[in-house]
Amino acid sequence: MVFFDLEFYVPEKKRTASGFCYNPWDKDCRFIGGSFLVANPERDFSIAKSEVLKKTKSFWLWEHATEKEMLEHIYALLKTACDQVKNAHDGAVSAILCGIGITSSDVPILFELFKRFHILSNQQAFAFQNSFRVVDLSLLVIGTFNNPSNLLYPKSKNHILNKYMYGTKFEPGKSVWQLYEADNHAEIQSRVLDEVYSTHKCYELIQSEFESFKKLEARSKRQEKLLSKAREAATEVSSEVEAADWPQQSIQ
Repeated sequence: MVFFDLEFYVPEKKRTASGFCYNPWDKDCRFIGGSFLVANPERDFSIAKSEVLKKTKSFWLWEHATEKEMLEHIYALLKTACDQVKNAHDGAVSAILCGIGITSSDVPILFELFKRFHILSNQQAFAFQNSFRVVDLSLLVIGTFNNPSNLLYPKSKNHILNKYMYGTKFEPGKSVWQLYEADNHAEIQSRVLDEVYSTHKCYELIQSEFESFKKLEARSKRQEKLLSKAREAATEVSSEVEAADWPQQSIQ
C-alpha cells in the first residue's frame, strides 16, 4: 500500500474564492511535491509514529532541479511498489494507493503530470494508473457516519480526523501557498508528513471499526439463530399439547 499526500502552488492571479484551483496543465501552477509511505500490510501497521515517519519518503521541488526530475523519482517509487506487489502475488493482486480525497485530486493529477512532462505517453499513463487500486478514505467512511438524507456524500479530511483522531486538524491546502511564498519549506514538509501519518492511522482505526461491526453482525446472527430455534421449539411444544388435548375433546 502507498499512503501519500501531495501539495501544489497556485499563483495569486489563478486563485478563486472556492474550489480546487490547481490544474496540472496550467504552467503558472506548480506541483511542489509530497510524501509517500510504502507500507507492507503484514509489517507496517500498529507501529509507532516515529516508525511511520522514518519509512515515509518525501520529494520536494526545492530539492530537485526541475518538476520533471522530481516526478521521475516519484514515478520510480510507484513503479517499484507496483512491481513488487505484482511479483509477490503472480499478478493477482495490485498495489493500492491510499489517501483522503485522492480519487478527485491527487491520483488524477499525478498521472496527468506524468503525461505533461513526457515521463509516460498517454497510453502508458492509462495502463500504469489502472495497474493500481485506490482506497479513498473519504469514500470508505461514508457508512460509518450518520447520513440524514438519501445522499451519500464523501467526507472531508477534517470530518474524518474529528471522528477518528479527535483534536487533529489541518488547515486548508490553500494555506500552503503562503508558506511556499515565504520559503517556509520546513513547515510544509512537517505538515505533509503529519498528514501521511494521520491517513495511515485513520486507515487502521477505520479497519478496526469495520472489524467491530462484523463482530456485532456475527453476534446478531447468532442471537437470531437462537431465537429462531426457540420459536421452532415453542411451536413444536404447542403442537404436541394440542395433539394431546384432542382425544379428550373428542370424548367430551
